Amino acid sequence: MEKRRTAIVTGGASGLGLAITNRFVEKGYAVAIVDIAEEKGRELVHQLREKAADIHFIAGNVADQEQARDIAQKAAEALGGIDILVNAAGIIRRTPAAEVRDAELMAVLQVNLNGSVFMCQAVHPYMKQANEGSIVNFSSMLAHYGSENLLSYAASKGGIVQVTKSLAVSWAKYGIRVNAVSPGYIETPLSSGATQNPKFRERILSRTPQGRYGKPEEVAAVVDFLASPEASFVTGVILPIDGGLLAGDPMLYPPATPIA
Repeated sequence: MEKRRTAIVTGGASGLGLAITNRFVEKGYAVAIVDIAEEKGRELVHQLREKAADIHFIAGNVADQEQARDIAQKAAEALGGIDILVNAAGIIRRTPAAEVRDAELMAVLQVNLNGSVFMCQAVHPYMKQANEGSIVNFSSMLAHYGSENLLSYAASKGGIVQVTKSLAVSWAKYGIRVNAVSPGYIETPLSSGATQNPKFRERILSRTPQGRYGKPEEVAAVVDFLASPEASFVTGVILPIDGGLLAGDPMLYPPATPIA
């Protein structure tokens, strides 16, 4: 009998993290959802247990290194091991670059960059012992080109690129693969205020070869592939999910603020 796969999804109670949680549940994975939104997370688990019994919620702040270790320990105990980690937790702040202050910069870096590093470190002993594991981090289009008013976010997502490559090289000998995705413009409830704006929509879609926004389920499918044995010879990759936006002429990259 094939071993049931186990996964931690940080930020798994909403947005793209929720889409990944749903994908994993549909595939029959045992899943630990990690989120600071405790009420939302527990309600989600209650709903999903109608589809799958082996799903758990762990409240915690990934930006705290000790909490990250505690999250991994609880997940390993609940799931019986950790095959997959998806670092989907993140925050965004929009401020003109000259006005970014220490508190904002540190808050965004702490969650998006440090939190991903801390969770990678936290699952490492379990994956190393098993001599296998797959980690998928979340970067962004802003790791590949500049945009106004998102300095803190861009710095955090650019850092994810190098963290992913460094860990892929460092941990390959332990059977651990580390990859990242860079989502483009994805339609989610959180992004709808921008994506449904007619001027914004026209500007973005005119620069996207596929001529449409992405769907959360499309991001989840790519994450699932990278996490799966089908991608067993793939590590250190930063994979855009953007309808071809980054493949186009750099002079056409929009100055508008990205959603993901």
